[in-house]
Amino acid sequence: MVKKGKKTLLEKWDIPVNHLDFDYVKQCTDSKELERICLILRSGEEGYYPDLTKCAEDRLKCLKPNSKIFRTDTPVLRQGQLDQETSREICQNLAEFTQSVKQKENDLKKSRNSLNIDYPPVRQPRETSNAGNSRKKSEDRIKSFEYQKWDKYDADAEVLKLDLQEEIQKEQIEREQSQKKNVIIEEIVSPIWEKLTKIEREELALKHKIKGNEYFKTNDFEDAHREYTKCIEINPSAVGFNNRAIANIKLNRFKEAIEDCDECLKLEPKNLKALLRKAQALQLDDCKRSAYEVLQEILDIDPENSTALKSIAKLKQEIPLPPKGAFRMKIEEIPEESEVDLSKLIVPNKIVKSKISTVAQNIGKICGRAPEKRKEGQTTHDKKIDDIVLTPLRAANACESREAFIEEIFD
Repeated sequence: MVKKGKKTLLEKWDIPVNHLDFDYVKQCTDSKELERICLILRSGEEGYYPDLTKCAEDRLKCLKPNSKIFRTDTPVLRQGQLDQETSREICQNLAEFTQSVKQKENDLKKSRNSLNIDYPPVRQPRETSNAGNSRKKSEDRIKSFEYQKWDKYDADAEVLKLDLQEEIQKEQIEREQSQKKNVIIEEIVSPIWEKLTKIEREELALKHKIKGNEYFKTNDFEDAHREYTKCIEINPSAVGFNNRAIANIKLNRFKEAIEDCDECLKLEPKNLKALLRKAQALQLDDCKRSAYEVLQEILDIDPENSTALKSIAKLKQEIPLPPKGAFRMKIEEIPEESEVDLSKLIVPNKIVKSKISTVAQNIGKICGRAPEKRKEGQTTHDKKIDDIVLTPLRAANACESREAFIEEIFD
């Protein structure tokens, strides 16, 4: 039964009554609506229908087998209800845990005895004379019937005195706090980091990491980055570099994030989280090909990594991929001081035979002059003179057959 003034589940989820039917349930494809129908039928607000409830649950199992409404709360088993193997395993784990804690405590006790640190003295409570102060206050206080004193009393002056006293007290407190900070942080904390044992460093670094995680959850990435940096300074670890990398990504410091991921991979070469964050930083820094190569490394380690597969599918659409068998060329810079023989770099593909002799023969044919034999007693000098004299006549004949001259040259 539903209380008065309270909506039923049908009214709350706006489901019509005719949907509570075998035919509709068998044909329904909306898993969310089927979940609500099952909850309505289980509640008994509209009546008790066991067959319809079973039909709706069977239909929902086909559509969404991992639905929340199929979850059942299993009671916690006691020690007598456990199997011998499970109980033995639990007891063994507890024994190992207690032994490790005792070992840590012993190491810490030894380290405390070995450390020689001059801590500042413990502050002692000050003795306050409340009785004397109360008497003075009572004596200084003006009574109600002392009219002459009230006439001389200046309220503004008293207010100024109180303000001055408050300011003086504030300055003193700030001065004391600044002195304490300088003494405690600069002179005490840094030597402790150097003298701490490995276990103490791990514990102190863990505290800073937890603080950084809390800041990160509240989207205070700057403070989270500071805490992760302290964690790395105290005890460098893959977890610290990995956490600071994601903080740098959130702060849009992509190059620093890539450096942190590289440091993490030096400690743990197959850290998938560091590889994924490095690929993310490279992609955001517009180095998509490098990000593609990092994602390929992830798939070599874990071929079924869903995040890497989705990222690679997106990158394939954004960047043109190189053809198969392609490789990168290495370009080496030559120092300026070394002299390079450029003649060694010029190598002809083939040697072409000169055509000057054939062209000369063609010109001679066009001009109508056959090659003459040298006359007896004629020197080469006389031949040159004849050639110079006959040049205009040869030029005139050449103009008539210019077309033939051009064709024969270029054949």
